[in-house]
Amino acid sequence: MTSSIPPFRIWIAEDDDEFRETLGKSLVQENREIRLFPNGEELIEVLRKAPSFDIIIADLLMPGVDGLQVLEKSKKCNPDGVVIIMTGYASLDTAIQAIRGGAYDYIRKPFKLDEIEIIVKNACEKIALVRENRRLLQRLKETLEKVKEIDNPGAKLRESLSPVELDHRTSEMDLLLKQMVPSDYDFKDREHREKAYQEVKKLIEYRREGFLNEAEFLSMKYMLLQSLRK
Repeated sequence: MTSSIPPFRIWIAEDDDEFRETLGKSLVQENREIRLFPNGEELIEVLRKAPSFDIIIADLLMPGVDGLQVLEKSKKCNPDGVVIIMTGYASLDTAIQAIRGGAYDYIRKPFKLDEIEIIVKNACEKIALVRENRRLLQRLKETLEKVKEIDNPGAKLRESLSPVELDHRTSEMDLLLKQMVPSDYDFKDREHREKAYQEVKKLIEYRREGFLNEAEFLSMKYMLLQSLRK
């Protein structure tokens, strides 16, 4: 991972001082920020102020606030956060309770540090995927907003395109075609529409494969809209 990617924020709540420190040190990596809590109460106090964690690793049995309470509170504050429950008193009932409560995983003590590293690594990959999906959706939203602002000969594209309802009869390319072509445009014939379809498809594929940067993509899209008007 590059330095431009935010680190994974990992919080550990464990009342055993020695084990907490050992676990924290074992999970240290360049792209991770580790924060240690001696109990669930302190973690929840920080959680109320800023639910900015990515992963919480909490012991099931702690004085005051236990791991299941940490799980419940953390999922309310940050539904996308990952919570891993660890315990030396594992039972089927508590495992089911933890999973139903939204726990990502449940690990029984004593465990090897390599075992929890694998769980954390998988959790980080899941979080990275969620982050990337959000980034791509945001870029798509920004691109569609730019499409609305593109000038046409003698007029502007309508400021608000009517929403396109996507159902089983609407293909991805049909949706993209409707988003890129002015809503008041009428294709001359089936052949003309097919040509437009292929041009849109080619342009999107070029952008997807990296042959066009954002500026080139928008420029080519403008030229395509111009050509479709002729």
